[in-house]
Amino acid sequence: MASEHHLIQIAATQLRCPMGSSASCWSSNIGGHDWRCDYTTNPSRGTVSLILLLPHGNIREPLNARFKFSLLDQKGRPVPSRTQASSFQNWLTRHRWEWICDDFITKEDLEQPEYRLADGPFTVRFDIALKPFAAKATDAFVTVPPSNLHQHLGNLLECKEGTDVTFQVAGGDMFPAHRCVLAARSPVFRAQLFGEMKESKQTAGGVIVEIEDMEAKVFGSLLRFIYTDSLPEADEDDGPMVHYQHLLVAADRYCLERMKLICQEKLCSHICVDSVARMLALADQHHCSGLKEACFDFLSSSTNLDLFTETDGFEVLTNSCPAVLKELLAKLATVLIFE
Repeated sequence: MASEHHLIQIAATQLRCPMGSSASCWSSNIGGHDWRCDYTTNPSRGTVSLILLLPHGNIREPLNARFKFSLLDQKGRPVPSRTQASSFQNWLTRHRWEWICDDFITKEDLEQPEYRLADGPFTVRFDIALKPFAAKATDAFVTVPPSNLHQHLGNLLECKEGTDVTFQVAGGDMFPAHRCVLAARSPVFRAQLFGEMKESKQTAGGVIVEIEDMEAKVFGSLLRFIYTDSLPEADEDDGPMVHYQHLLVAADRYCLERMKLICQEKLCSHICVDSVARMLALADQHHCSGLKEACFDFLSSSTNLDLFTETDGFEVLTNSCPAVLKELLAKLATVLIFE
């Protein structure tokens, strides 16, 4: 299977064209075919749609292709709620050689500075994958695209329509949300918002829940995961290790097991002599067996173990988590026996 991606830049002024206007914003030859991307504006809905097409057609053999458009933020990261993808489709059997992403950019997006570069344009990433087509006796006449539920829920969170609870995080930041969505995803939120653990207060502005001991950025990422089942990439300024440590603690606090596993996977790639003590303490406190095993595997190297015992982290771990150290020694003893 062959795949590649291209970056398409569209000036914001072009997206405010009159009703019914359209223009080409990108073209390229991929897989021996000339592809083109057009956009059309619909001011009545305040949206912009993207259209991928083969302007010359002339498809004589099966062409099995899959596509994805993603709006990028200023740091070049895809915006989950502004990503649309297709499943693999045989373009030879299509009545029209085009794929339409309706309402890909909204009027609200045009006002969001985080989606625009310094000189004004928006950047859209286009991914395409081509693979050999294996003809089958039961070729499908209906192609079911991948689920885009996460996009709709992400839009719901962004537009704040129908929100019925507001979270006030330390520092005063406010996060409107939907109680039913939170309760469906987290048993802790369900208990806080509907059950015996109900921790909210009714004000003139609606239901407000105070969140303590959590940064606004972390709580925002937590909400984003609840609605879209994905996490934003860590900012380089914050440091990915610290970022995912905080997110792991938040995931454990609200019983979001998938988010917790994602954080463990990210942290496993940042285990080193200086961080392994903190990782082990974190894994022990929040019951992260995968992260703990990764730390034990790292320390199974005699070189890494010798360097680790010389650090302050070793002493801290000895005093704060003696059970973890005992488990580590038992693991190392088992390794030595079988060697």
